Amino acid sequence: MVLGQIFFASADAFVNSFDFKEAVEHVRIDVSRAHFWDVSAVAALDKAILKFRREGTTVEVIGLNEASATMVDKFGVHDKPGALERLLSH
Repeated sequence: MVLGQIFFASADAFVNSFDFKEAVEHVRIDVSRAHFWDVSAVAALDKAILKFRREGTTVEVIGLNEASATMVDKFGVHDKPGALERLLSH
């Protein structure tokens, strides 16, 4: 479960809190007690999701509040075509 405010100052800590190398089939990221404030936060969520997918893990994000979901829908790329390829090219 993710707790607290995710924004430019905490985005790196958010991504770094995950173990992307652990071999798991499915990850559920529960953000019901978190809030995503800006594009940096959405980019951090994208990065986490795409890194898991790169390792073959399916990812489910649950509990986005309405404002956070609006930000993710507007600025997120993890569900757009070619997102994983863009991550791998960096």
